[in-house]
Amino acid sequence: MKRKILSLLLAAVMLLSLIPGLSGCGKGNQAKPSGAQKAETFKVEDGQTALASEDGAAIDFDCLLEAGEELTIQKVMPSPVDNDVDIYAYDFKLSSGQPEGAVELTIPYDDAGLDADEELLSVCGKYLNEQTGQWEDVFYTVDAEANKVHILTDHLSTYSVFKIRNTGKRSEYISDVNAYSAYMTTKKAEGLLNTYAAQGASWQEDVVASFINANNSLPMFAETNIPTLLTLGGAYDDLISEPFGDALTALGIATSCTQFAYDAYSNGLTSKETSISGMKTVLNLGLNLASSQKYLLDSFQVAYVGVGVIDIALTDVMNFAIDTKYESTKNMYNAYYARPENARRIKDWYTLFKKIYKDNQSAPQTALNKMQGEIDSYVKEYWVVAESDWDSWIDAFDKNGSLSKYPWPSESDREKISNNYKAEIYEYLQAVFRSLSRDMYFDALSQREKEYKQLATQFNTIYTITMKEQEIEGKEPKWANCYVKLAPLSDKVTAKAWTIKLDDKSNGQLKFTLLAHETAGFPMKLEFYKTQKDWEEGKIAASTKLKPFKSTEKTFTIKTQAEKVDYSGTFTGVLNVAETGKDIGVTTVVTFEKDFGDGSYYKIVCSNDETASTYINGSYFVRWSTGEANIAGAKFVFSADGTSFSASMRDHNDKEWGAMTCQR
Repeated sequence: MKRKILSLLLAAVMLLSLIPGLSGCGKGNQAKPSGAQKAETFKVEDGQTALASEDGAAIDFDCLLEAGEELTIQKVMPSPVDNDVDIYAYDFKLSSGQPEGAVELTIPYDDAGLDADEELLSVCGKYLNEQTGQWEDVFYTVDAEANKVHILTDHLSTYSVFKIRNTGKRSEYISDVNAYSAYMTTKKAEGLLNTYAAQGASWQEDVVASFINANNSLPMFAETNIPTLLTLGGAYDDLISEPFGDALTALGIATSCTQFAYDAYSNGLTSKETSISGMKTVLNLGLNLASSQKYLLDSFQVAYVGVGVIDIALTDVMNFAIDTKYESTKNMYNAYYARPENARRIKDWYTLFKKIYKDNQSAPQTALNKMQGEIDSYVKEYWVVAESDWDSWIDAFDKNGSLSKYPWPSESDREKISNNYKAEIYEYLQAVFRSLSRDMYFDALSQREKEYKQLATQFNTIYTITMKEQEIEGKEPKWANCYVKLAPLSDKVTAKAWTIKLDDKSNGQLKFTLLAHETAGFPMKLEFYKTQKDWEEGKIAASTKLKPFKSTEKTFTIKTQAEKVDYSGTFTGVLNVAETGKDIGVTTVVTFEKDFGDGSYYKIVCSNDETASTYINGSYFVRWSTGEANIAGAKFVFSADGTSFSASMRDHNDKEWGAMTCQR
C-alpha cells in the first residue's frame, strides 16, 4: 500500500507548553447525531481479506473475518463542528460484533481548496466516541497523492477524515503528535538501535541525538546541546532530570522499534528495506541490554515479535516428490486433516498464535518458537496418533485395504509427506501472519503513544518559584513593587514573559512549564530592578543564583539583613608559594570572640605545620553577608556555609606571594 508518512507532527509535543492531551481533539468538537446515507452490505467470501464501497471507503481485515460474515459500510453526514472543517465520515459495522485484532480502514477525501504543501498539515483521521459524542484522534496516515487517509484501529464504529480549510484552526482539530504518522526510515532506526547497543560512555546522549537528527522534525532542538537537554541545564535535581532523560530516550527507542514493526507489517511479506535477519539481530541486542530497563524493554519485545512473525512467514519450505507406493498412505494422511475435528480454519490459527503472543510478551523468542513449533507439531500429529495401531487406521479408512497398499513410511518419508503439507499451510497462513504483524504494529504504536504521553506530561509539568521578602519588625519591605526577571534568557523568548512585579509586601510568583524553561535556556538567576525604567534599561539592582529544583515548588526568601554565620573551627589545607610553586601544609584555628553589627570578631591563627611559624595571628572582623575577614596583607574569604575559606596572601605592594585553601 502506497503511503506518504507525515513526519512533521512528531515534534509538536515539544513545541507547546501546555496541551490538553496527547492525541485528543479540541474540547467542544462534539458531533450531533449524523444523517445516514447510502449503506452497502457485503458478505465476506472465502479467502477474502478486504472490502471496499463504491466511493472508495475500505477495510483491510486479512484473516480476522470469516466467510459468511456481513460487513456494512455506510456513508454518514455528521452535523458540522465548524464552518471551516469538512468531514468525510463512514460507519463500519460487522454482523458478528467487533474484529479480534487490528484492521486498517481507508477513507477518501476531496482535497479541493488545499495547496499541495499544506495538505498533509490540513487533513487528519478521527473516530466518533458514541458514549461522549466527541470526535477523538486515531492512528492515521495521509496519502496526499491518492487523497485517502489510512486508519489503524481494533474496533469498528464511525470514522472520518477532517479537512481543516482555515490554517489558523488546525491546532483545534489536528493533534500535534500522531504516533502513526511519526516516521523514521528503517535505516535510521537501525542506526539508532545500534547506537544504543554499542553502550558507549555517552550512549544515552547519542541515542537522543540520533533520534532528534533522524526525524529532522524537532526544530526546537536544532540548536540544543544534548547533554544540557538531558541534565536540564543543571536547573533540576536528578529526581527530575533522570526521569526526563529516560522518557526522551524511551521515545527514541520506541520510535525505532515501531519503525521496524511498521516495515514488517507494510513490506515484510514482499520487499524489505532492511533484511529480517538484520532486524532481529539489532532488536535481539536491544532486548538483552534492556532486560533491566522496563521503560525500554516493552518496545523491544513488541517489535521483536512483529519482525519475527514475518520471519516465520518467509520460511522456505521445500516440496518433496512422494514415492508412488506411499500415495495411498498420503491420501489417508490428508483425510485425517480434512476431518472437522482435526481441520484448522485460518481463524483458528490466528486465535492460537495471538494467544501465544499475548501469553509470552515478556519472552518474545519463546513466543516465536512456540508458533513455529505449533506448525511443526500439527503436521506431524497424524503420525503420532496413527502409529499406535496402524492396522486399525487402514481398516477404518479402507475396508479392503492392506499393509502393502498402505505401507507405514520410513521416518524420512513421513517427514516428506508432512513437509509437503507444511508448505500448503504456510501458503494459506500468509493472511494470518499479516494480521498478527498488524496487531503487533498496532501494539507498537500504542507503546510509543505511552512514551509520548509520559514525555508530554513531563514537558508540561508546571514549576513555581515563590518569592517573599524576609520580614524585619519595624521596617518596610525593601523590594516592594520592584521587578524580578529570571535570567539569562535565550533569544527564543522575550524578557517580558519571564519578568514579574512584586506586590507591596515584596511577594510574587513565577510559573512556567519545563518545556518553556527549556526554550528559555534553563535560566536560574534572579535579577532585581527597582523600577520599570530600570528594567527597561537593564539596570540591575541585585541578583542571586537559584539552587536546582528538587520538586515542582521552590520558595526563595529575599534577605535584606545578613544572617549570622558561625565560622569557628579548625581548618586544614595548603599554602601554595607563588615564587617556588611549593605547597606548604597549614592549620588555621578560628575562635569566636563577639558579635558586632552585621558580623563577628574572631581570633584567627594560621600556622605552618612543619615549622609552627604563623602567617596570620590576630583578632579580625568577619562580615556575615560576604564572609570576608578584615585582615591586612590578605584577601581572606569564608564560604557561604562557613566550612572552608580561601586566602590570597599579599605583600606591601599588594602582589600575591601565596594562595591558601583550607577546609574545616
